[in-house]
Amino acid sequence: MSRAFAVRVGGVGAVGEAVGSKAALVGAAVGLLPLLGLLTPPSGAADRPGRLLAAAAALALFGAVQVAVGWSYRTARFGAGFRSWLLLPLVAAALVLPLWLGREWTLLLPYLASSVAVAVPPRLCVPALAGTVGLAYAVAGRVDPAGSVPTVVLTAGVGLAMATYRRILDLNAELRRTRRELARSAVAEERLRFARDAHDMLGHSLLRLILHTEVTRRLYRAGETDVEAELRKIEDLGRQALERVREAVGGYRRLHMSTVVEEARPTLADAGVTLAFDAEAAELPEEVETVLGWVVRESLSNVVKHAGADRCTVTLRVTDRRAVLDVSDDGPGRGRPTRAGNGLTGLTERVTALGGRLHAGAAPGGGFRVRATVPLEGAR
Repeated sequence: MSRAFAVRVGGVGAVGEAVGSKAALVGAAVGLLPLLGLLTPPSGAADRPGRLLAAAAALALFGAVQVAVGWSYRTARFGAGFRSWLLLPLVAAALVLPLWLGREWTLLLPYLASSVAVAVPPRLCVPALAGTVGLAYAVAGRVDPAGSVPTVVLTAGVGLAMATYRRILDLNAELRRTRRELARSAVAEERLRFARDAHDMLGHSLLRLILHTEVTRRLYRAGETDVEAELRKIEDLGRQALERVREAVGGYRRLHMSTVVEEARPTLADAGVTLAFDAEAAELPEEVETVLGWVVRESLSNVVKHAGADRCTVTLRVTDRRAVLDVSDDGPGRGRPTRAGNGLTGLTERVTALGGRLHAGAAPGGGFRVRATVPLEGAR
């Protein structure tokens, strides 16, 4: 191939882009460090160690669930449904602990908003954040009416910031997925192009090699003196085949129809087929002439292999809007395949790529005909 692509495919969930589990855990855990300040015993609480222990356990549960939500999102595991269920203990803790332990615990509300922003499906993010802000207003107004406004503003700000951050991550993930798909498409297109070129180039060259080898074998058996000349022809054909392989590897090249016809004329003559070429003098766009050149090459190769014909005609008619190519023969076609092979399939793909049509079938007056119609507008 003329290009090489290295495509690494990672696991991708419904949202976000998969990252390392350790990195996701560390990132989520570091964000919880400010919550450790809530474990400082307030004045008068030294005689109530059970309450402090219960608060520590509740905070540990809150932190563990918070980390689980962030880890699930960042590693793209389990999905939004799993994360939505994890919100239930977070909502319960953010509602009960401030009412039980005091206004300092309203710090849990911005953390709840951050988890909501990444846990729910994208279409529910705004309603869920609005509900979280409403919960923050109700809880903060109950435990600290004078300081409820900063808590509500902080909760809304954190929620919107996390929602924006999530949107950025999702867009980046989609961009990476799109790049991978484009790389896969480019690889597939390159393989298809190489397969078509290998078949169309090498198939014709190998057919000529086979025919000249058969002629050489017959001359040798008959004791003729022209064996060396035929061997030189075989050598030349081998060099041409090698050059065409290099062209296929190197990429796209232009084919001139007249050159293709003249290259095929000796092979057809060796097979006992008379070739007639009738083309209107017209300057065709490069892509059109190249595709029609492929059609001529493959069709003439099929005449030699399958038709059993005595005469073959190549005609080209050009109008202002399209070029019509006919390759017909007068053979019975008993050796033709019953279904389209790689050659005709590749020709159909080439012609269709330019917005044209290819038809192969019995000719009206007998024999076989391949007709390619290609529009000239829009071709380079």
